[in-house]
Amino acid sequence: MSLYDMQCRLLMLLREDGPDTGYAMPFTGDFTASVITRDLNIAMAQFLSETGFAPDLCDRMDTFPVFPVMDYPVPLGLVGLYQIDYTPAGQMTYTLNGLSMSEWTRDIGGVQPPVFGQPLTYREPFAGYVRLYPQPGQGNALGPGIGIITLGGAPSIGDQTYIVASNGTQTVTTATYTTTATDTTTTIAVQLMTKLNQSSAVQGVGSFLQPSSTISNHLNLTAITPPGTSITYEVVTNSATMTATPSTPTNLFPNGDTITFYYSSLGVLLVNNGDVPNIPPPFCMVLVYRVLADYWARKQDFQQSDMYMKRYENGVAKAKAYTFDSKRSTQPTVAGEDTAGYSDYPVGWG
Repeated sequence: MSLYDMQCRLLMLLREDGPDTGYAMPFTGDFTASVITRDLNIAMAQFLSETGFAPDLCDRMDTFPVFPVMDYPVPLGLVGLYQIDYTPAGQMTYTLNGLSMSEWTRDIGGVQPPVFGQPLTYREPFAGYVRLYPQPGQGNALGPGIGIITLGGAPSIGDQTYIVASNGTQTVTTATYTTTATDTTTTIAVQLMTKLNQSSAVQGVGSFLQPSSTISNHLNLTAITPPGTSITYEVVTNSATMTATPSTPTNLFPNGDTITFYYSSLGVLLVNNGDVPNIPPPFCMVLVYRVLADYWARKQDFQQSDMYMKRYENGVAKAKAYTFDSKRSTQPTVAGEDTAGYSDYPVGWG
């Protein structure tokens, strides 16, 4: 359920005017949209706490850009950390090895060596941070800068197109390609790639770009040395029917590594109407019941308040069992393979 759905449901069960009864969301009075939002967030924190932050109730998987720091901040609201994956730009993802405080001191040592590069190990979370070893460097954070040239529209015979690339001290202009009758934006991209790869931007001692490649009508550029974000590039054409971007000098943009956290959380802070609390859908109404218990008490209807509190407590009990209930599977056999009654031989052998 979204925040808006929970607000509507709460107002209806509270017997207050709201969208479910044909009225606008209230912004004045005792039970306004902002007050309900605040109280639902409070109820979510209480619900997760009373369930003991049971696994699967508030699991998240989030990917972040890598920063060149030794102590890396964990995601906001992290309660339990399951795993950390690391993805070098353009390469395969791998899992970091997790160590406790004592294991870290034993294996890495009390003094952190000044080693930089792709991390292999992390130390357990403490005070909102995990420690990475080796420490990511600027190259890991920024990566070799990349750029994309895109051709669009319909090329015309005789169009002339070329690429200009500069590293600040050296400007390279490729040979011009003239469009033929059989050309498409894809074939023109291949021709421009060939001319760029044959230029001094890619060849020779002063080169600053890796050999480029194409995907359909896109031409990909990559710096040789990270970060490479000072390198500019543009594509120039006199075509009136084909578009070529970027048409003005544009810097390569960072292309750094990423880090992925698998963790249980405090849920998602509800702010916008479409926000969901990041708990399984069957338990969204439990938050509504918790708030209704307080709101009916404010109305001095303690019978209604007690009823909704009992519904909330029942939801907490169900949530504690959620992990077991959600992981039931059919057993292949009642007897284990090592128990009597199981035989490797066909019936009749003995």
